[in-house]
Amino acid sequence: MNREQAKEILLSYRPGRDDTVDPQIVEALQLLDQDTELAGWFAEHQRADEVIRARVRETPVPADLKERILAEQKIVRPEFAWRKPVFIAAAAAVIVLGLVSLWTLRAGAGNGLSAYRAEMVRVVENGYSMSVKANNFDQLRQILTEKQWPSDFIVPDHLRDVTVVGGSALEWKGHKVALACMKDHSRGLWLFVVENTAFPHAPDSETPSVQMVNSSPTAIWSQSGNTYLLTAQGDEAFLKKYLP
Repeated sequence: MNREQAKEILLSYRPGRDDTVDPQIVEALQLLDQDTELAGWFAEHQRADEVIRARVRETPVPADLKERILAEQKIVRPEFAWRKPVFIAAAAAVIVLGLVSLWTLRAGAGNGLSAYRAEMVRVVENGYSMSVKANNFDQLRQILTEKQWPSDFIVPDHLRDVTVVGGSALEWKGHKVALACMKDHSRGLWLFVVENTAFPHAPDSETPSVQMVNSSPTAIWSQSGNTYLLTAQGDEAFLKKYLP
């Protein structure tokens, strides 16, 4: 395991949880004793997480927040949305109020592929607005073009038979990211596309690099000036069926 791989794995590590049963996390933690630069980065990352937790804990919860949230337009979620625990209203309210601080601090954690991969997985896991309704890739490209968003992406052959349900126009550190939302039966797949210029060191291979982030399989590769990230609701074996 090299330093960049360790960083990517440690982005999902939270002390006090059962993550240490994951052999990849154990190996990454052991590497801290051998790599002073990695140890310094990890200490800074942990300090940022503690600031996030402190701000969330300090955020007051308005008594009428639940009603205000319910009155807002609901986020569109695909029917294959990730299953997540149902939190009590007060806890959800605190998370909503702390969201801006959370994403702002996360944005400062890094601008490389590891940070991008982890952030896009959080977009899928934590809920997002599917602002584009489309039934196929051509329709999705047309709508993204009208929004002046990246639309010249290349769809892997194995993804051409899945069901397209829509997409979204996102931003990451000032760069436009196109998201295609798909499903295969009851499982979701998400393809993120951004220009290579979004990264100091973009991937230089068309061969996908597969990595687990939290419990989500992800793959990153580069093709024709774009960086592609595919994640799915399943395991690595399921994800690999759709890779180029």
